[in-house]
Amino acid sequence: MSQKKAAENIDLFEGWIGRQTNADFKNLVRRGQLNRQEVANAVGFSKSVLRQNPAVKARLAQLEDDLRPIGILPEKTEQRVQQEKENKPKKYDGEASRRSYDKRRLQELEAQNLELKVKLKRYEELSEVLTEMGIEF
Repeated sequence: MSQKKAAENIDLFEGWIGRQTNADFKNLVRRGQLNRQEVANAVGFSKSVLRQNPAVKARLAQLEDDLRPIGILPEKTEQRVQQEKENKPKKYDGEASRRSYDKRRLQELEAQNLELKVKLKRYEELSEVLTEMGIEF
């Protein structure tokens, strides 16, 4: 992104902020923060600008911090503050999908095993009746 485009985006964002009322901001709240997609659409740029343009990203964070004390956004929880300080990506668990598959497969096999036990019991009873009648197979 060129410096000119980055500057234009921050100007667009600042202008948009100036035109918003508290009620407008309240309508954009989602999960304790401003809905990024709706903000980007309202301003007129893509959502990636909110993530990739450092000036816009910082201004958005500042805006959200300004909206918290006046009750438009909820206060950050201690856990959320700690996560932001650490800002570590979550560890990918490559075995999670395998465990999920194994768990589902185990349930299927246990259900199938139960069905087969019921069928075996019926065949044993049938065999017993046939044996009592003197019919051998």
